[in-house]
Amino acid sequence: MGLRPGRSASPPREPLGRDYRRLLTAGALGNLGDGIALVALPWYASTLTDDPLAISAVAMATRLPWLLLALVAGVVGDRVDRRRLMVMAASGKAAVLVAMTLLVALEVASLPVVLLVALAVGVCEVFFDNTVQSILPSVVPRSRLERANGTLWSVEEVAGRFVGTPAAGFLVALSMVWTFGLQALLVACAALVLLSMRGDFRPAPVDGQDRGSPRHMLLDGVRWLWRHHLLRTLAVFLGASNLAASMNAAVLVLFAQDVLGLDSRGYGLLLTAVAVGMVVGAQVVPWMVPYVPPGAALTLVFVVQGAAYVAVAVVPDALLFAGLWTLIGFATVWWNVVTLSLRQRLIPDRLLSRVLSAYRTIGWGVAPIGMLMAGSLASLLEPILGRQNALSVPFLASGALSLALALVAARKLTTKRIRAAETAAGV
Repeated sequence: MGLRPGRSASPPREPLGRDYRRLLTAGALGNLGDGIALVALPWYASTLTDDPLAISAVAMATRLPWLLLALVAGVVGDRVDRRRLMVMAASGKAAVLVAMTLLVALEVASLPVVLLVALAVGVCEVFFDNTVQSILPSVVPRSRLERANGTLWSVEEVAGRFVGTPAAGFLVALSMVWTFGLQALLVACAALVLLSMRGDFRPAPVDGQDRGSPRHMLLDGVRWLWRHHLLRTLAVFLGASNLAASMNAAVLVLFAQDVLGLDSRGYGLLLTAVAVGMVVGAQVVPWMVPYVPPGAALTLVFVVQGAAYVAVAVVPDALLFAGLWTLIGFATVWWNVVTLSLRQRLIPDRLLSRVLSAYRTIGWGVAPIGMLMAGSLASLLEPILGRQNALSVPFLASGALSLALALVAARKLTTKRIRAAETAAGV
């Protein structure tokens, strides 16, 4: 059939490619294991103690490496083959989980052991997660970054939240040994899939640059981010948003048990709610990007988060919680697709791992602080307010912070500033 007069054929979209499919498969396997851990690790800790501060310390241990090692991971990612670095990180994580499985089987996995395992898993995830973001622009065409990022998140969330977390609830009820053992197997399989990717994924230096010391390379990445006004501002907003989210995450397992009255299976199913929103968002947001101004989108994300956090604290109902967390999942993907694709376009490839790691140090490094704050706050207020009210206070505090961020974002994260940054970078 011929084209109508006055109309032209749309150019064919560039394929995402074979290596992207393998990266997608590895991400699905790894996140299936992460979905199991999302339930298993805090739930196992809650069988050892019911102290909110101790439970928040376990959650904090998984995030602390983002504060301590993210910059190091960025330097390493800009010096070595990024695929090999991801394989090593996944292999290390699998080894840690095998050790945890054995310790649980021998019934010697005490709370300090759980803390050490959480910390070691967090170290491996810093190197893996930072590198997957920096390797993606060398795997897919830059014109397809929104779709590649959206699909990657969609598949990872389906594996982690739709399959992993509900399955974990039943696995935990069956056997903690099987729970941690299966997670170790899945992460090991992800490493094997990454080994099948072909090619050299080592970032090439430009004009002989970046051959200095690791310290010099680290400072180059930090300086580049600090001098880029838009990305620096986005990193600060991400940090404040994650501070709010981490306060909720720190006490969530106790909130689910003591306020919502859920068992391990109900807790696992509850965590799938955010995945529903993320999967829908991963499919819808790339389509919305050309039609919704990015400044308006980023401000709306904070409005949704703030309103949801406050609502679950005021009306602690499991069904309402699930519905609101679905909206949060959608809003989270909206923020991630817009900001990550922007970063991948604005940052030069030779600096990509380092700048992304500096960005995530600001954005994720505050998470342990938020978790410690939430656990301390709940522990201190419990004798005064009672357990239910004390566990609700972190949600109220994070909601107030998110709504305040929305007001500031409306003035600081405007579409005009975003478009100016893209123009300056030649995008």
